[in-house]
Amino acid sequence: MIMLQMSGGLGNQMFFYALYKELQKEGKDVCIEDFTHYEDIGRKDKCLEEIFELTYEKADRKVYERITDSSMQPWKRLRRKLLGRKGKVYKEKDAITFEPEIFVQTDCYAEGYWQSQRYFEKVQDELRKDFDFDWEKFPAKAKEYRKQMEQTTSVSLHIRRGDYLNDKFAPIYGGICTDAYYEGAKAYLQKKYPDCVFYLFTNDPEWGRSQEGDNVVFVDCTGPDNAYVDMALMSCCKHHIIANSSFSWWGAWLNISKDKTVIAPAKWLNTSEGQDIYSGLCNVKVDATGVVTEENIR
Repeated sequence: MIMLQMSGGLGNQMFFYALYKELQKEGKDVCIEDFTHYEDIGRKDKCLEEIFELTYEKADRKVYERITDSSMQPWKRLRRKLLGRKGKVYKEKDAITFEPEIFVQTDCYAEGYWQSQRYFEKVQDELRKDFDFDWEKFPAKAKEYRKQMEQTTSVSLHIRRGDYLNDKFAPIYGGICTDAYYEGAKAYLQKKYPDCVFYLFTNDPEWGRSQEGDNVVFVDCTGPDNAYVDMALMSCCKHHIIANSSFSWWGAWLNISKDKTVIAPAKWLNTSEGQDIYSGLCNVKVDATGVVTEENIR
């Protein structure tokens, strides 16, 4: 049994599910452990079942305790104290570097993020069906934005603020998606598509409203309980400027057009030199100074 530990918000959960489907395709006995980061710590953002109405094989707590050697039975706690933990845990070494070793595991608890299309090359068509939003339940304003995006040379522009501005996350995310990055990316697309319209998505609505202009439209139709509508709308745009965020990564990936331009920051994390996060998605990279560093790399 390969037990995948799931954590994080919608974008992260989609990566876990994608690997889960690929492992199933490979004939592996696999399940998803979705209680330690959700029920056990009081988080409420398990999204796959609610948003996409997906089901998956859920981990059994007894199996979890066996694989991780975490049973609270007194004699097992004593043994761990005397002899150490004997859990069968596979830990991803780098969140954005493809590790094929996960596909040769047979009995383990897998901890990681698995953020690359390389983890689900064989099940992409299935995933596009699974990650299908129910537009009938969306606000009327979202449907209006969708029409506008279809009728214009639309570009999704994702600027993540909020937690990304927190000093605690600066060592990981800071100094990557700078103002210069976004200006350089916008200039590149304006040169390529002079009539393009930027649809701004951000988790800071007050700031977002202040950014509206002649060719910038702040997408203002969601709240904390339906932020997934933003991802659905991103996927309706013809081109994309993404943040170093799994949320806008999926927004761009869900756009099935082969003619899309996807611009990503030249570096994804300060803590990794990994490049597999870009695999199959990004075709232009712009660095923190606004300079295009690579083109046609998808």
